[in-house]
Amino acid sequence: MRPFWRIALAATAIAASALAGAQEIKARFGTSLPDSHPQTLGARKFAERVEARTAGRIKIAVYSGGQLGSDLQMQAALQGGTQEFAAPSTATLAGLVKDFGVLGLPFSFASEREADAVLDGPFGRKLLGRLPERGLVGLAFWENGFRNVTNNKRPIERAEDLAGLKVRTMQNSLYIDMFSGLGANAVPMAVTELFTALESRAVDAQENPYTVVHAQKFYDVQKYLSTTGHAYDALALIASKKFWDRLSPADQQAVQAAAAEATAYERATSRALNAQLRAELARLGMQINDVAPEERARMRTRLQPVIAKYTTGAGEDTAREFFAAIERARRP
Repeated sequence: MRPFWRIALAATAIAASALAGAQEIKARFGTSLPDSHPQTLGARKFAERVEARTAGRIKIAVYSGGQLGSDLQMQAALQGGTQEFAAPSTATLAGLVKDFGVLGLPFSFASEREADAVLDGPFGRKLLGRLPERGLVGLAFWENGFRNVTNNKRPIERAEDLAGLKVRTMQNSLYIDMFSGLGANAVPMAVTELFTALESRAVDAQENPYTVVHAQKFYDVQKYLSTTGHAYDALALIASKKFWDRLSPADQQAVQAAAAEATAYERATSRALNAQLRAELARLGMQINDVAPEERARMRTRLQPVIAKYTTGAGEDTAREFFAAIERARRP
């Protein structure tokens, strides 16, 4: 028969373990875009679903509009364990894992359906699987959308119209080389600094989906919007590995399930808004012109050296798998 004190100690240990398991966990999710953008709307949906799936034990506070820093700064904070969640552009992640660079190759995806098939399939899962070695955990791919050029000088109807424009790009070498290859002067900077740069004419132009143009009120400081559709921009819902490893398997499963729910919501919201906002931006005074398919094809031809460079940079095997995944997505 076990001594009473040992039984009491065991009972105390079990109770303490149960209490620890029931303790509230607080986390922070930072976004670089305003409350009205699908990135932040998706973050709030994710927080809501995590709280619901953990009976209120895991509470995620969302800080929008770059309150916690730029995408690069938040990415570093996740690696260091001082922030728990973010949803940066995959172009930002390419600085950590070069394989992510193929996702931003110009004129690769023809539709959102293709992007979903590739990102949700084996290729996308393989990319996310590379993040833990960099101190991050990839939960899902979200959507920013197809990127278009806005500027204050002229409509962009041909590649030559970009010549000499100072175009803000993401802090990513592919985007810098992409616009340099089209004759523009690429100026990398965080999106949180962009409105002021456009207003002061430090840069002439920028490139983003309709949702970002609207959410950041670029229509107040940009006149022309040209539907170049030069790249599809995916976001990655990521967690700090240091935080993730402290969660129980049950909590990890709950967070992953919440990520799937938030992904469906974020993508649907992004697509609905992008469909609506073209007319709204025109109403707000922007002059919108459609770039002809043959001109986009010419742009892609001019960018072949850039595509070749980053295909090699990401790795021939990765690029081959990426383009094969797109081809599979295009089959009837």
